[in-house]
Amino acid sequence: MKQQLYISEYLGNTDRGRNIAQKIHFLVSDPTLNFEVIEIPNSVNNKNEWCRDYMPVKATDGELVLFSYNPSYLRESKKDRSTIPNQQAICRKLGLKPETTDIILDGGAIEIYGKKAIISDKVLTENTTSWKNGVPVLLDKIKTLLKLDEMVVVPADPWDFTGHVDGMVRFINDDTVLVNDLTGLDKKIDEEYPYLKVIYVKWKRNFYTSLDNAKLNWYPIYLPCTVHKNKNDKSAVGVYMNFLILEKCIVMPVFGDEKNDDEARQILEKAYGRKVFSIESKKLAEEGGIINCVTWIG
Repeated sequence: MKQQLYISEYLGNTDRGRNIAQKIHFLVSDPTLNFEVIEIPNSVNNKNEWCRDYMPVKATDGELVLFSYNPSYLRESKKDRSTIPNQQAICRKLGLKPETTDIILDGGAIEIYGKKAIISDKVLTENTTSWKNGVPVLLDKIKTLLKLDEMVVVPADPWDFTGHVDGMVRFINDDTVLVNDLTGLDKKIDEEYPYLKVIYVKWKRNFYTSLDNAKLNWYPIYLPCTVHKNKNDKSAVGVYMNFLILEKCIVMPVFGDEKNDDEARQILEKAYGRKVFSIESKKLAEEGGIINCVTWIG
């Protein structure tokens, strides 16, 4: 049975996403990759390419859970609010019947492997929750909905307006994760923004402490990350971490930076033991998301 990969029809209608949609459709022609592409139709008044975030999250038993896609970063203006799709209508159109919840959670803010998940603490600021024994009840609800044995909470990157984890850390296996090489960002903070260093150091320390406390090892070779070269915080150019993991291959973004593009490809090939295909993604990344953000696996 072929793996089903969903992308928004809207993606191929944009200048920033057209080549990405075309390349994904092209990869389908390779029978060894064993996947098919299903487009989320524009007919459901969907003008949002970031389908990872508004489609259901797959629980550990394969059942689907539809969280509320109503993030704070899209509630601030009428234009942004107009991009929030009707999730129920999309699921009906695609024949999906997920369990629904009013918990606000983007799909990109949680990373699941086996019965373990890494989730951004952004979920705590997007929702109200009570506490029990020092733990937010909300987290237990999510853990139960997704039938998880363990959920690791990591601090959201203070400069990422989405608060997602799929640009920070990805599972390689049950006890090993891939993290970014932040050497360039470390240096930039030191030299250009020393007044932000306290915030940055605290975030970085808490991030790694969260992984350590969960007994997660990180891969010995860090993935290149060149966000320190970007002119604004919104841009995700240089975030190679936002790659798509399919059963037979990896689809990764590249940015016209030959040295780092090649290094990232080699690291992913070695870490995951799969074919790695690349797609030029600079235009899309300038909008804050990349390959994993515009794809969803059914």
